[in-house]
Formats: sequence, structure tokens, C-alpha cells
Amino acid sequence: MLGVVTAFVAGWDVWTGSRSDYYASIALSMSQNWSNFFFGSFDPSGTVTLDKIPGSFWVPALFVKVFGFSDWAVILPNSLAAVAATLIVAVTAKCLLSPTAGLIAGAVMASTPILIAVSRSNQPESFFVLGLALTAWASAKALQRRSFGWLTAAGLFVALSFQTYMLEAWAIWPALAAGFLCTKQPFLRKLWQTAVAGVVSLAASVSWIVVVAVIPAAQRPYIGSTLHNDPWEMVFGYNGLGRFGTDTADAAAYRSFTPPFSGSAGVLRLFNEQVAGQIAWMIPTAILGVVVLAVLRFSAAITVFVGVWLVTFLAMFSAVAGMHQFYTAALAVPMALAVGLAFAQARHKRKVWAQAGIIAVAGISALAIGAFYGGYSIVVAVIQAILGALAIGLLVAERRRGSLVRIWTALLAAVALVLTPAAWSVVSMSHPSSTNPVAGGVAEVSFGGGNPFGSRAGGGGSAQGAPQGVPQGTPRGASQGARPPGGAGGPGGSGGRIAASSLDWLEQHRGDARYLVAAFGAQIAATIILDSGGQSVLPIGGFNSGDPVPTLDAFRTLVTDGALRYVYAPDLIGATTVSSTATSSEQIRAWVAQNCTAVADLSGTGIYDCSP
Repeated sequence: MLGVVTAFVAGWDVWTGSRSDYYASIALSMSQNWSNFFFGSFDPSGTVTLDKIPGSFWVPALFVKVFGFSDWAVILPNSLAAVAATLIVAVTAKCLLSPTAGLIAGAVMASTPILIAVSRSNQPESFFVLGLALTAWASAKALQRRSFGWLTAAGLFVALSFQTYMLEAWAIWPALAAGFLCTKQPFLRKLWQTAVAGVVSLAASVSWIVVVAVIPAAQRPYIGSTLHNDPWEMVFGYNGLGRFGTDTADAAAYRSFTPPFSGSAGVLRLFNEQVAGQIAWMIPTAILGVVVLAVLRFSAAITVFVGVWLVTFLAMFSAVAGMHQFYTAALAVPMALAVGLAFAQARHKRKVWAQAGIIAVAGISALAIGAFYGGYSIVVAVIQAILGALAIGLLVAERRRGSLVRIWTALLAAVALVLTPAAWSVVSMSHPSSTNPVAGGVAEVSFGGGNPFGSRAGGGGSAQGAPQGVPQGTPRGASQGARPPGGAGGPGGSGGRIAASSLDWLEQHRGDARYLVAAFGAQIAATIILDSGGQSVLPIGGFNSGDPVPTLDAFRTLVTDGALRYVYAPDLIGATTVSSTATSSEQIRAWVAQNCTAVADLSGTGIYDCSP
């Protein structure tokens, strides 16, 4: 039943959902040949890769290869990954303690709003959560059985998760190591086994990076979002140190990237206006859950593992300079385990105070967050509080194990724990978002707002001028499916979507050129790749037009050799001069303005002919 409910919420009607054109084009390009598949090529010709290790896109690419390209082919795999993660966490909790633990843990996973929201898009998050769930399952086996083999397996699942979200996967190792060192066996044995498993995990993690690094640059795509075409730089610079802000980034060594969607970093960041409704509902309850496990003397190894994992991830998401809200979906796994195991252990020990405390904290959290957002949230939160009070009353009335009252109490408690976040998850089904998936019907793009509950949702713009989110039927501002500000170009883009008639003309006049057309930035190039059914498009500058690919000399060579003739640049006016610090993309833009002519047959479309 848990799997059916999760599948419905995460997967129903995704075929009419909202996709990210950028990520959809990657899945399409990767499906065309095995070289693109391995490297994670953004474009069909294998010019430049996406800005991360492509593990999250391997399954969607296989779906496209088998079933053909469609919205559901690139979104449904993510929904299925979320369902699988939910079931694996439920099974893990059940094996660790009892069916009640599995029920509660699965319910927390299935009702984590941001997990459901991102699973209904083609953003690369759901497979990371699945990797974490598999890691939790193997870790539980390792800690229960004090098994070196299962510890190594857990490390390999960490490495698998690394292929989907890189360094964030390693944040689970402190918890795994601490938990294993708490198992009852000789200390030196635990130490060397942990060290060996860690080395195996490290080696497996960096395997893709090593293989790509040893392949000559001329025989592979340019590594996206790097300054030096270096996979190590992409993983540890751009996607590592670069995520903690420009103050810590060496601009000459790597590029920084800090998404401005979750407010300012800080201790209470996860309770601010942009993030609280997405993930914070169960955070206080999960923290209490770890305390309950410790007080009720549950397995020390498991308690330490879950507790350190939860604290590590809470600290990580609070400290990173900028992030999308959906990054926090990874918190669902340790939170679900903490809440599920704690409540089940309290029932096993017949500790009414612990059960009542868990239900009460969940209800109070729902009331506080619901009151902040208003609308349907406060109504559902009040209902949750009433159900919680009823569940606590039934707890007091329980007399014997296995009674019908005891079964109904457990079911009612599960509902009383997750009702309000579950409502946000259900509402998300009607509000698909591709650029920045968020739950509960809030506005698609939500910036700023570092202070917890610093301003009422919907009470005007943020410091950056973007709309704040409110949980209501119709999001304020742009629709959930809207593209990034600036039209189809998005970051680094150069204008609106190319017309179908222009695409037809380009295909008719392409001749023997390798590329159908060139476009500035991967965002606008992605729309052409998709609209043309997977034709080769040159994405000048990569993801955000900042990559030195191609260089001006390489671009001119492509034109001279006949590999490229046409350029799509609807905003070319004023690009005839460049500064001494201009990027390759800016240099090419100026060269096109000076040396290419607008196609007469497509007047006003922004398509230029650069043939010699």
C-alpha cells in the first residue's frame, strides 16, 4: 500500500508535467551513442558535458533510448527512483526493529514535500536519494551483523551516490564510520575494516573522474563549467568549494556557483520562508527521535549512525552558500529513519511519554509552519493537531500488546505525524516545476529571506525582487512551468525559442555541416536540440556561456571547414566590440556581429550565415 500511494503522488500525470529543457536535452543526447552516455554530453555531437558527473541521467537516457524521447521518458525514472527509495527506507526500518518502524519511516519519506516535488521533474535529485536509501540499507546490515562485507557494500553505495551528486554523498561517511566504530568487536579490527572500506569507497567514487582525466581532451567532450577542461576541477571546484561562496573560491582555479533559491546560510536557514515548507516539518521530530533512541537504549551503533547522519546533513545544508530547495530532499532518509525507529522503539518499550512527545512535537511543528504560511496549511495543521491529541489519548488508553486499539493507535499516530507535509506533497501534483521544483503550490522562483519566518509569505518581493512563495491554488507571478527569467535562454541564453519554420529552413539548408546551428549558451541550445528532434547544435560557452568552448580560433576553424554555417543570435546588436577580459563566448559573439550576415529568407529571426 505504501508503494502504491507513493507511486500515485510521485508519478501520476507526470506525462503532462514540466521538464527542464537543459536536462531533457542531456538525456536525449546521451541516448544517441555510448560515448555521449558515458561522458554525459550535453549536445548530440559531444562538444561539452553537463556540469556534473552524469550518473543521475544514465537511467533517463536508457528510457529515451528504449521508448523514444518524451516528457514522461525523462521524468518518470525520477518518480520511480523516489518510490524505490521510500520502499527501501521502509524495509530498512522494518528489518532494524518492526513493521511499525517501517510504516512510520515510509510515511515520512512519502510525505516529504520537496522529495515529491523534485521527483515529478527531471532535475537530478531523486537518484541521489535512492543511492542514500541503498546506503542506509547496506549500512544497517553492516551495523547489525558487524560485517566487513556489508560495510564495504555500504561504501560502494556511497560511491554510487557520488556518481549522481558527487561530494554530497561523502557526507554520510562520518555517520557510517562512527556507527561501525560503536559496534561490539575489537577496536583495531573495526578500525582497519572501516579504513579499508573507506579506501574502496573512495576509489570507486573517483573512478569516473580518473577515466575521464586520462582520456586526451581531443578525444572527449569539454568538461562543462570548468576553466581548464578538468573533471577534478568540475567535481571538487565548481561543485565543491565553489558551492560555499565566492569568498572561499579561487577565481583563477575554478568557477563558483551558488543558486539563490534558499535564503542566506545560517543556523536557522532550513526554517526560513523559502525552505521551511519544503523540508522542515519533521526536523524537530527527527532530532527528538534521536534523543528517544538514545534514552531508550536502542542499538548504540544504529543510534549514532542515524544521529550523526542527521546532524551532518542539517549542518551541510545550513552552511552551503546557496542552494535549490530540492537539495534538501536528501534529508528525508535520516529523518525517516530517526522518526520511524524512535516511535517504534517507544511502542516496543511501552513508553507513552516518548510516543506522545514525538506526536506532540510533530503537531506543534505543523502548527507553527502552517500558521506562518497560512491558507490551507493552517487548516490541515489544526486537523493534524486534533488527530495527534486523539492518538495520544488512545496511547494512554492502551492496555495490552496486539489489541485492536493498539493497531489503530499506530495507524492514527502515523497520520498525526505527517498529515500537513502530506497535504503539501499532494498539492504539488497540480503545480509542476522544471527550473526550481518546490512543493505546496508556492511560487516557482523564491529568493532571499535568510531570517527564519522573517516575513509573511506572499508579503511582497524579496531583496532581489523575486516573488515570495505562498501555498495557494495559483502561484503568484510566473507559472510553475515557466522557463528561467529571460525566456528560453535562461542563464547564458540569448533570447526566445527558435521558430519551427526557422528550424525547417535550417534543416533544408544545412548541407554537410556537422552542426545544424550554433547558439550562445546551453539553455537556448537545449530548446533547439529538443525541437529539432536531437539535431547537433553547438552550445557556445556551455551551460552559462562561460566555458571556453569553443575558443574563437576553434569556432573560426569550424566555419572555415564547413562544419558550421549558421548561428542563432537574436540579441546580437551592440556586440561588435569586446574588452581585453572578454570570454570566448563574448569574443565569438563580436566576431559573428562583424563577419556574419542575417539570413534574408529569415529576416528578423536572429539567424546569421557565417559561411566564408
